[in-house]
Amino acid sequence: MLYIKHDFIVIGSGLAGLSTAYALASKGKVALIAEVALEDSNSFFAQGGMAAVIDPTDNPKAHYEDTMEAGRGLCNPEAVSVLTEEAPLRIQELIDMGMTFDADANGNLSLGLEGGHHHKRILHAGGDATGRAVTSFMIEKVKQSPNITVLAHHHLANLIVEEETCKGIWSYDKNSGEMLPIFASVVVLATGGASALYAPTTNPPTALGDGIALAYQVGATIADMEFVQFHPTALSVSGKPSFLISEAVRGEGAYLKDKHGKRFMCDIHELAELAPRDIVARSIYQKMQEEDTLHVTLSLEHIDKSLLMTRFPNIYAHCQKMGLDFTDQIPVAPAAHYTVGGILTDLNGHTNIMGLYAVGEVASTGLMGANRLASNSLVECLVFSHRIALHAADSTKTLSDEDCKRLINTYPAPKTSSINEEREWQANIGAKVMKKLGMLLTKHVGIVRNAVSIHQGIEKLHALMQKVTPYSPKLFSARETLLRIEVAEMIAKGALKREESRGGHYRSDFQQTLSKEACYHTHFTNGKIKHTKIK
Repeated sequence: MLYIKHDFIVIGSGLAGLSTAYALASKGKVALIAEVALEDSNSFFAQGGMAAVIDPTDNPKAHYEDTMEAGRGLCNPEAVSVLTEEAPLRIQELIDMGMTFDADANGNLSLGLEGGHHHKRILHAGGDATGRAVTSFMIEKVKQSPNITVLAHHHLANLIVEEETCKGIWSYDKNSGEMLPIFASVVVLATGGASALYAPTTNPPTALGDGIALAYQVGATIADMEFVQFHPTALSVSGKPSFLISEAVRGEGAYLKDKHGKRFMCDIHELAELAPRDIVARSIYQKMQEEDTLHVTLSLEHIDKSLLMTRFPNIYAHCQKMGLDFTDQIPVAPAAHYTVGGILTDLNGHTNIMGLYAVGEVASTGLMGANRLASNSLVECLVFSHRIALHAADSTKTLSDEDCKRLINTYPAPKTSSINEEREWQANIGAKVMKKLGMLLTKHVGIVRNAVSIHQGIEKLHALMQKVTPYSPKLFSARETLLRIEVAEMIAKGALKREESRGGHYRSDFQQTLSKEACYHTHFTNGKIKHTKIK
């Protein structure tokens, strides 16, 4: 069987994967695995900006404190220090490479304010298209690098792990239906989160937790999956997919109003509409429950129209398509947005599996705690990809051809059927299962949870597993769907075991937050779930 050898394998084409691949390319040959086209990542559609201390009147300590506050006692202080201190350096490197951020008439970087921040420190590019701008910039850098081979429309099928050491992957070519073994002594997962398991969601349909599931299968520790962040303001139009309305819109002064036209966040938090996301999302959800409505109103009628059209051109254009006037009032509701937990890593992105790294939303570095601070995610990709490149450079060791052949025999390719059979199953059964999965997660493990509802959700997850299992011996698509249900089960079991309310996890039957001394992380390893006290 044919196989490929590289120094590094990076799986995922969002900003985390692109920046990691580019950083590693100066140290060796990189295979970049992209499930779809490079332009179809979660990062590409991100409207929010990058949080970094640029203003001389701001300082990393203040950014640190805002991040710790948003994380509700679960942040790793060292990880937060790494981000807040190194973010300005990585931003400057990006600018030196030629990246252009929005600036005022005098050439000074324009800095915005978003929820949970007490200082203007959010950089944007292209108004509300920062993710698109930065990702597009990095895509061009990757394409120009002779050391990076992009394998588009490939999907991670399995990690090849021997004696707790990752030595490569099986990659599924979605066009040919063939499995390709790729070997390297360093494998980096940048596969994104799992929030597209929910419905509604602001995520593209690829954010289904596949990297988390496959890492868990080979013994990696998964942390804090119960913390799913719901973005407070997604456009809510009946029969249409959710569309993210950036935090920055509220940063420019938009109000949240109930069905009577009254602002309600002022009575809930001192920062009103700019309170941390978990508080705003839960407040909107509760208001919708009280008033029996499908949305609340985001009011922008008091803000200068030309400012809104210039600052948020993509949102303005999308609302126009929906027949809505973005400069007046639009209907919004929370939607699943970000997976706070993920594969447990150290400060260099290394997992408990030798040679296996994780970066971006798939990783749990300890930075986010129980709730992500707005605009920390894109800059996290830059900071930790840089650290991975520095750390992984010392780990490269080319596998011999004999080793590669032995590994292919020892860890054979996952079984697949013909492309037509795979696609037919996915269209007729898989898609229906995933739709049910999205609805039951939102209903039973959503913004507000309780033991009875979570138990019901777990029972329904098991029923979905039983529906899919008979197809799994033959069909790769069925096994992939099973893995996604297992990730959903981790979310549900983590939520059930955590008998408190904290950050993005709110239990109506356990509304209190445990003391600092009783704080813990939820860890999943080798089929077991346990609580690990914070030292």
